[in-house]
Amino acid sequence: MGIMRKRSIGKRAAACFLAAGLVLGLLGGCRKGEVREETGSLPAEGSTQAETPAQDKGELKAMGRYRETEVGLPEEIKDQSYIRFMRGEGGNLELYTADREMPSGKLLEAFRYVCRGGNWERDEGWAGNGLAKDMGLDLSYVDYGGDGKYYLGGTDEAYQYHLFRMEEDGRGDELLAQVFAPTEGRDYGIIPPKFEVLENGNILIYDYYQIDVYEPSGNRLYSIAKDFSGTTSDARGFSQGEELVTVQEGVMVKYSLKDGKLLETIPIDEVKGNREGMELFGDGAGGVYAANEEGLSHISKDGTMWEVLIDGSLNHMGMRSMHLRCFLPGKDGEFYGAFTAKDEGFQLFCYQYDPDMEAVPPQAITVYSLNDHSTVRQAASVFQSQHPEVKVDVRTAVEDGEEATEEMIRSLNTELLGGKGADVLILDGLPADSYIEKGILMDFGSLARELAGSGALAENILEGFIHEDGGVYQIPARIALPIVLGQEKAVKAYESLEAMAGYQGEKPLVSAETYENLLRMTANLRYEEVMGGESGLSREKLIQCLKTVKAVGEASGAKTFFSEEEIERNLSTNYVAKNGILGTSIFYDMGRCDSGLECVDGFGTLCIPVQVRVQNPGSDMVSVGGKYFPSVLAGVNRSGENTELAMEFIRCLLSDEVQKEELYDGFPVNLKALEAMTEDDRPGYSVSSGFGDYQISGEWPKLEVRREVMESIKALSVPVCVDETVMEMMVEGSRDYFEGKETAEAAADKIMRKMSIYQAE
Repeated sequence: MGIMRKRSIGKRAAACFLAAGLVLGLLGGCRKGEVREETGSLPAEGSTQAETPAQDKGELKAMGRYRETEVGLPEEIKDQSYIRFMRGEGGNLELYTADREMPSGKLLEAFRYVCRGGNWERDEGWAGNGLAKDMGLDLSYVDYGGDGKYYLGGTDEAYQYHLFRMEEDGRGDELLAQVFAPTEGRDYGIIPPKFEVLENGNILIYDYYQIDVYEPSGNRLYSIAKDFSGTTSDARGFSQGEELVTVQEGVMVKYSLKDGKLLETIPIDEVKGNREGMELFGDGAGGVYAANEEGLSHISKDGTMWEVLIDGSLNHMGMRSMHLRCFLPGKDGEFYGAFTAKDEGFQLFCYQYDPDMEAVPPQAITVYSLNDHSTVRQAASVFQSQHPEVKVDVRTAVEDGEEATEEMIRSLNTELLGGKGADVLILDGLPADSYIEKGILMDFGSLARELAGSGALAENILEGFIHEDGGVYQIPARIALPIVLGQEKAVKAYESLEAMAGYQGEKPLVSAETYENLLRMTANLRYEEVMGGESGLSREKLIQCLKTVKAVGEASGAKTFFSEEEIERNLSTNYVAKNGILGTSIFYDMGRCDSGLECVDGFGTLCIPVQVRVQNPGSDMVSVGGKYFPSVLAGVNRSGENTELAMEFIRCLLSDEVQKEELYDGFPVNLKALEAMTEDDRPGYSVSSGFGDYQISGEWPKLEVRREVMESIKALSVPVCVDETVMEMMVEGSRDYFEGKETAEAAADKIMRKMSIYQAE
């Protein structure tokens, strides 16, 4: 049985955050005509958008691409939260927002803005606001139905959903009340993230795993299965004429709205990027558009190939800090994208085809990593906006959930040693020390010291990456730190291998875990002792490390692999964490061990540990020996064709604009961004965890706790960079020892032989 965590924010706030979507966006805007760059005229709707070659210095260049411009919005809405952006009566663009009471999230006023003739006007007498206030409704969705009427939906104070059809006299008729009634054993019923009303008045109610089709009377006609992405705001799907399009079992499916029968399936593997969060909408002719961080793709009716119309890496669509709320077509061949972001608020962009723009920027740099990193994607988009003449090509070796293979790394090594490869290397999981020794990486110490001097890079982080020759060949963009919770005796045990092996307490030092996790945890937390000799890992220290893991494991009931029965009984898991830290503060709270360990990569991951400390008076919660886990380790390929641009990308990666964003992949290394993140409060944010009868909930850490952690980060001194290939050798070579089939000395000899071959390569 594994750890299950969820965010719990109370009924009132949950309706605001979950049903309406996370209210991160505050609306900011400007007046008509205020855009970030000049725009050209648009082609008529339906006109050809083919690439047009143009002559420039004797070379043919592909011309024509969509230009992104920010749409001006009324200044007054900058402090309002987003509800819906859509096309309403007469095809006009409409925006719905709200004033909310914080931290409860209670709706105070709801607003409707309509764009007519290029000007945004507030509907002062909008009846929907009065209805929402009269009903105590937390308005979460508005729709203009195919029948020409407006519909509103939201939850009341009891967290029960209500759907209203607005009549011409301003009155609201409630529909499908029985559908949303609380189910047995619960205080509330279905809370749909979205609904649609068809031309005949039938209503599509989107639930997690299906879309139900109702008549206005409440009679359910049929249900259509769809995938659930794991988020309560997932509403992938739309109706188009007599068809419904959604996603099921990883493919796009079309159903008939006459009888709910499947019409066809369309593969979406060609649509790159996060397909779980994509926006689907129709082209009015049976075709489908798909918008996500990779851009806008289209497939025509009866088509077999997806065509990429807009490259998201060239605009704000590719920013991980931007949450795509809606994407829809305009009247004259343009498109509109609505986004929310924590700091920038609500932003609306128009995408217009410009035949005079080069289809691809004339310059390019490549950024290579084994895995996808949100901070890298964010930096690529920011860099792109700062350097529109440069295309940032972000390449990853594996998809999410997959692991890089030794063959991949060998192939990359061969390419780099041959003087080729990407301009910027994200070194997580790669043999960075070997690259430094072989002269593959460029020394960018002068840039790093300049950034440290300005506060864009913490001095203590820089110090951990100054090579023995004085150069700086890699620097992390994010960091995480291990923390330990427990009474003083248990906390001190992590100060040495000897202390860990000899720990004697009322309970085991750690909870029951696999030997692999214990080995990884010990190698990381005692990094300088195990790996820090002049020649790296030595036979003597390896033997001591293995014996320490065996001693700690025998005391806690560790095994190389747990059966299903043992997992259920011991609340253990066979899941392996790269650093061996699974988040065990709750087991300390449950009294199963004398200490708990957490890998903290943001203030949200402190909610439970802080609550555990509160519930266990006298407990310490401290970082382990000043160690930290660097991530998004960036280096510059010395043989790259664009080293100057690569250095500028490093500067961008560590800039305030990138570092200030909470991308849930680590703390920033930029001091200004770290301090701003520390001061940022999240009222209503909480995390819950539990097993059976045991439950615990923790709120967003208080300011004094956040400052405490910030000061710990400023004092970190030991970057832990365990070579994953070496770690795998240790895991494989020690298995027989942990199972009692050989001695620690024999296991160490086996591991050291493999190590010598690896180092020789």
